[in-house]
Amino acid sequence: MVAVLALGILSVNLTLGAGDVVFTLGVINERPTEPDFALAQYSKLQDYLNSRLQKAGIRVAPLMIARDVPEMANHLANQKVDAIIEGVFPTLNIERRIGPLQTTLLVWRKGQREYHTVFFSRKEGPVATLADLPGRTLVFEAHRSTSAHAMPKAYLRQRGFTVIPAGGTAALDDAIRYVFAGAELNQAYWVLHGKGDAAAFNDGDWQRLPPPIQEQLRIIARTPPIPRWLFSFRPGINPELQIAVEKVLLNMHEDSTGREALQAASAIQQFERLTAADQNQLAEWRKTLTLAVDD
Repeated sequence: MVAVLALGILSVNLTLGAGDVVFTLGVINERPTEPDFALAQYSKLQDYLNSRLQKAGIRVAPLMIARDVPEMANHLANQKVDAIIEGVFPTLNIERRIGPLQTTLLVWRKGQREYHTVFFSRKEGPVATLADLPGRTLVFEAHRSTSAHAMPKAYLRQRGFTVIPAGGTAALDDAIRYVFAGAELNQAYWVLHGKGDAAAFNDGDWQRLPPPIQEQLRIIARTPPIPRWLFSFRPGINPELQIAVEKVLLNMHEDSTGREALQAASAIQQFERLTAADQNQLAEWRKTLTLAVDD
């Protein structure tokens, strides 16, 4: 049986086997203490996908929510999840566990196609450059963050700095010890109030800081850019199913219902195909981000 998915002037032929084809989207819960957060966040996106894909005989399964990267990697490896929306570091961390994913789409999020990490300190404090960080405390946001943990940690290690968790047993006076503040605004407050000597998060978070706080801080370094978010399919997915899902996602921002669903889903603006330049950028970060995987 052949079904046709019409998306404006775009169409795709999907050959179905016995019964409906099922598509399962997976996400990693950003708020482990709020189990319903991800369901609420992605419900409109799920509804939109289902309404468009069902015309081709594709049924969208309930959202698969994982607690962390290892659990999501298992779901992908066991074909319980067909695709994920995630940042670069969690995506590459999953690849490290199960092999290459089919990462085909870039996700604009919070107005950013790509972003970079900024390192910042108190304007009148003793940390004016990265060279001043050894022996001091660096504040990250959360373990799963790309721009506020993995990128800056890997960037520092690539440049020869020793970066270790605070509270560890290693007696290294020249190490940069890191802590987690749990939220970007907390990072800024911790630096201002002496709970850390410097912090790192992305340039969009820097722009969103309240002016009275930002005026007391200074940027001391920046990393190269990285794609904001990625959409990846599991290895071995039906190519026709992949094409059908991609076509829906790539056109969502062109109608009001799609834009509303995107905005609800973690402030996404649109999906677009990764370019060759994006893929080359990811290949370079794939090498570097391995330096962030150790704890």
